Formats: sequence, structure tokens, C-alpha cells
Amino acid sequence: MKDLGRVNLEWALSLLEGLAGAGLEQVVISPGSRSTPLVLAAILHPRLKHTVILDERCAAFTALGMARASGRPVALVATSGSAPGNWLPAVMEADESGVPLVLLSADRPWELQRCGANQTTDQVGLFGSHVRAFHQVSEAAEEEDPRRRLRALGRQLVRECQWPRPGPVHLNLPFREPLVPAGELPRPEAGEVRPPVFPSLSPPQALLSRLLETFSAGPGLIFCGEAGASLEAVPALAEALGVPLLADPLSGLRFTGRDCPNRVTAYPRFLASPEKVEELRPHWILQFGSLPLSAALRQALERWGVAHHWVVDPRGRRIDPLGLGVETLPVEAQALADELCRMQPNREEPQWLYRWRHAEEEIGELPPEGRLVRQVMEALPDGSLLFSGNSLAVRWLDAWSEQGARRIAIHCNRGLSGIDGNLSTFIGMARLWNGTGRRLALVGDLTFQHDLGALANTAGLDAVVVVLQNGGGGIFDTLPQRHLPEFESCWRTPQAIDLAHLPGLFGVGFRRVAAAGELGPALDAAFDQGGFQVVEVLLPGKRV
Repeated sequence: MKDLGRVNLEWALSLLEGLAGAGLEQVVISPGSRSTPLVLAAILHPRLKHTVILDERCAAFTALGMARASGRPVALVATSGSAPGNWLPAVMEADESGVPLVLLSADRPWELQRCGANQTTDQVGLFGSHVRAFHQVSEAAEEEDPRRRLRALGRQLVRECQWPRPGPVHLNLPFREPLVPAGELPRPEAGEVRPPVFPSLSPPQALLSRLLETFSAGPGLIFCGEAGASLEAVPALAEALGVPLLADPLSGLRFTGRDCPNRVTAYPRFLASPEKVEELRPHWILQFGSLPLSAALRQALERWGVAHHWVVDPRGRRIDPLGLGVETLPVEAQALADELCRMQPNREEPQWLYRWRHAEEEIGELPPEGRLVRQVMEALPDGSLLFSGNSLAVRWLDAWSEQGARRIAIHCNRGLSGIDGNLSTFIGMARLWNGTGRRLALVGDLTFQHDLGALANTAGLDAVVVVLQNGGGGIFDTLPQRHLPEFESCWRTPQAIDLAHLPGLFGVGFRRVAAAGELGPALDAAFDQGGFQVVEVLLPGKRV
């Protein structure tokens, strides 16, 4: 009779051989017993690198960050029970952001379901509509040899999490005991890597002709938001058309390392003027990616209500929360921009772009928050990673980061705009970041506290987190709730945590800056010291 522990491992190895053969390289593991065959397979496979993180929520957001940084799927492994349930917030973010994750949850066999067995719950369809696909396999059995099918399933998971809409996929795997094989463990071969091939979504000729006809009828603008894909061909299109390119900080086009004469980034400030909004009314808008961060630009879009507003999204999503009646173009951004440039479109009169550039040049002196953001940007050399928390941090970057000749990648979890898991996402990105520059996160005090446990996963990582300490949820100061008598206790919620104790708890470095003007030198000192560093900036709005 064959050892069932070895059968379990052979099944798990076959599955992971399929994942690795399709190009998956990273596996994030949370410890547990029932998942032992999957963990052993991840450890043994020569093409897979594994990271172990105790807290499943931290693990899931770390995997999300790794997938963001690498552009490749990352696998998650957890034991049965509540463990995979802790993945849900990150799964929801990956769903909305289009980040590919492969979720491998271990489970109890069928005979232990619905009978009061320990650490057992219904894991079938656990993540509902938040995953692109769900698969359930049967328990490993010695009389069966489905290894070819399991390898094919591994390849299928990698394909399903990337096309047609990138996002998470879930495979639930029940295992019977014994979970550890007897005798010597196998040494699997690396095997061949054949990543899946996906179709290219090229624009049809009729669409190109229709766009060019509209472009010729009046002045327009191009807006680029977070797209989940490269938009590097879009600046050339803006230049060919002679129109302004409004670049959101998450578009990847503010700090590209190249000059872009049509790029406009100060629009969150000058579009706050109703007069400027009317003066700069376009005839058409070509949008790449998500809705703008800027409230001023969103309000301008509503006020303009242009008849010709297209959103380029290869996933074919409807991106129209303002109800403007925009038309979705399900094509690749690069292909569309390249084809339009090749057709040599008519160039808009230079006065149109000049009016936008002049509005940008008229902006006055920077406020304190603007100077703080500039110090952060000045601390980042070419090839750096900047991760932003949600709420005020990303809005400050939108308003004040402007643009530059250095290559700086700016990221944020804007799928659901939550403050959960931000540190873990940054840590995952920083671990796989292949740029030559620095790794920095800018987060608020509540965002930092919400994911404090992530600091236990920073060993061997050189990175800096800047904490904007304003005594709670400062973004609520701009909302109607500020007039309620319970505002302080139920919305702003200042916390009584002293971050000076972090070195003793987590072994990280810590600095406190009492004035925003001291941030630049503090950042240089933190990066020079190395390791994982936290810099707390006490802002004027701090209430504790």
C-alpha cells in the first residue's frame, strides 16, 4: 500500500509544477498543518521562491504587492478554517485592481465536512464573485494518477488569473492525513517554462477613423489614470495631436525619465477655479485607465459633459461613476496610441496647449503640505519606488508632486481605496522592486496603525515609511461629518500610540520630525542607516 503522505505530496508537486511551468515564481505561505503538502511542494520545487508570513491578511497583501511590482501572478498558501478567510480584503482589492493572484487553500476531506470537525468550514466558493474562477479538486488517492491533469490545472490557473481580466483565482484542495510522507523527500526537476500566450486587442480601422474625425472637429485633451498597464506610448500621441496630457500620479507618466512637453500635472489646483474650467472646456476627451484622483478634475468633467468622451480599457470595464455616458474602448493602450500616431493626425493649434501650460505657470506659492510632498519627491533618485497610502497621502501627491525627469514609480491600492494592508502591500512591492533607487511609502497615521503587524515582516529590507501624524483621520475634516458632536470619537478617531516604541517591538529604525521642513535631512539619514526605517512627521493638525 502506497504512503498517502507521499501521494499528497506528489499531487501538490504536480500542481505546482504546472504553476511554475506557466511562469509563476513566488509563493507566499502562512504556516499551518493541513497545507503541509502544498508547503513542501513550494519548498522543494527549484523554480519557486517562498516567503513565510504568519498573519494571513498580511500575507495576502504582501502577495498583492509582489504581483504589482513584478507584473506576474503570485501564489498564496494557507491551511483550512478561518485562515483563507483572512485573505478576503486583499482578494477584493486584487479583484478591483486587476492584480493576478493564485489562491491555494488547503481543506479537510469530505468526511470531515458538516460534522463538527475541528478547523473545518465550507470553503467552496469562499470568495464569491471576487475571483475570476474557482476550482475544487478531490482528495488525493493512491489508486488515481491525475498528475498530468494537475499540471494542466496549474497552467490553467496562471492563464485564468491574467486573461481576459486579470485578478485572483481560487483552488480549494482537501487533504487526508498523513500529511508528511515517510522516507526521503523527492527532488523535482526545474522543468521547462512556457508562459501562456494571450491575444492582442488591436483597434479596428473603423474606430481609428472615427476618432481622427472627432479629433479634427475641435480641441481635446488626454487624461491618464491608473491603468494596470504601460501607457508609455501615450505622451507621443498627445504630442502628435498637440493636446494637453493630464497625468494622474498613478498613471506612471508624471516621472518617466523623459521630457514630455504636453504633460500637465498641476490641474488639481487650477481647475478648482470655475473660470479656468470654462476657459479650458474641451471638445473631446480620451481617457486611459481609471477615474482621476483629483476632485477638481472630476467636477470639471461633470461640468463639461462633453459628447465625445472615450475610456480606453483592455478589460472592457465600464468606468463611468459620474454617469457621463462615456464610451469604453476595449483595446490595448499601446496599440491604439501607436496606430493613431502612425496615421499622422491633424495637430491642434498651439494656443490650446499654451492656455493649459499658462494656467499651470500661474499657480502661486506652495502651502506647507506641498512643501512636504516636494521634500519626499526630492529624496527619491532615478529608479525609485513610492507607495502611497489612501485618504490624504495620495491626494497630497496628486496635488503637489508635479513632474520630473527622474523615473519614479508611484503606486497605491486604489481598487477599493482602503487603509487596510497598505504596509504589507508596500513590503511586498519593495521586496521585488528591481529599480536602482530608493523604496519609500507615504501613509497616514491610521493607515500605519491598521497594518502595524506588517512590520514583523521587514527583515533584510531597506526601505522607509513616512507617517503623516495629524492625530487621526484628517480627511474627515473636509467632510460634512465634522459638524457632528461625535466627530472626534467616531470619525477622526485620534489614536494614543507612541511610535517611538517601534524599535523595541519590531527591530525597525525610528525618527520623529517635529516640523515638516526637517523631513528632507531625516529621510537622507534614514536611507543612509539602511534597514527598515519609520519617519514620523508631526503635522499642525495633530491632536494627541
